[in-house]
Amino acid sequence: MKLDCCGLACPEPVLQTKKALESLPNDAILEVIVNSIASKENVLRYAHNSGYEAKSEEREDGKTIIAIIKGFTCNVIEEDKESPFLDKTLFLKSDKVGEGELGAKLIVGFLKSTLELPKLPRRIVCVNTAVFLTTADENAPVMEILKTLENKGVEIYSCGVCLEFYNVTDKLKVGKIGNAFGTIEMLFGGDGTISL
Repeated sequence: MKLDCCGLACPEPVLQTKKALESLPNDAILEVIVNSIASKENVLRYAHNSGYEAKSEEREDGKTIIAIIKGFTCNVIEEDKESPFLDKTLFLKSDKVGEGELGAKLIVGFLKSTLELPKLPRRIVCVNTAVFLTTADENAPVMEILKTLENKGVEIYSCGVCLEFYNVTDKLKVGKIGNAFGTIEMLFGGDGTISL
């Protein structure tokens, strides 16, 4: 089965992929065609997180074909009971806490303080202007903090639509491109959300 998701805004490519996979019998192959980096990353991540084998191929016309094989699942390792993570998501809506220079200092302070907690949040989701944190200059204080969190295993996602809206998709330096469907799953799937 072929599914053309070119030009569709987030989260449509993931939602259409999900519906198509649900309708297919086992041992079938779904080919999803997308034409943006965000859609490619989101569809691949959805397929892998759902236990499907998936691979992508870039075409010369700028489109990507993602082949998803239904019926083959990945083995999931049981989570360690002594996990260094809280099952919480830190949801960031802005690159500041408050306004101006003080707000910019506060977000750095809050994120740096997170490193001192006995358990880290499992994931950080950046939407709206919070994507400026994950696309900041390499020398920005926030970049070192976010990279340290990522190196400790915290999953960091930046909204794909937001990255495209602010024209900074190619400047993403830490974390992965996220999507609305994945974000909703994270927010409703854990023990709680902390919003700044």
